[in-house]
Amino acid sequence: MKANLYAGENVRHKAKADWGIGKIIAVDTCGTIKVIFEGKKQVSIAQGAKHLVKVTPPA
Repeated sequence: MKANLYAGENVRHKAKADWGIGKIIAVDTCGTIKVIFEGKKQVSIAQGAKHLVKVTPPA
């Protein structure tokens, strides 16, 4: 599955809105996406494209 998400984009986790907005720091060929969320919480999300949605951060 090809993810339409790329390093540098801002995202929100569909089921974990309390994590806030995150920035993608890496996308691997298997679809795992590494994101650093507000408060410096870094997570790796397997099949990340299914769980993340692109957002535009507030100005």
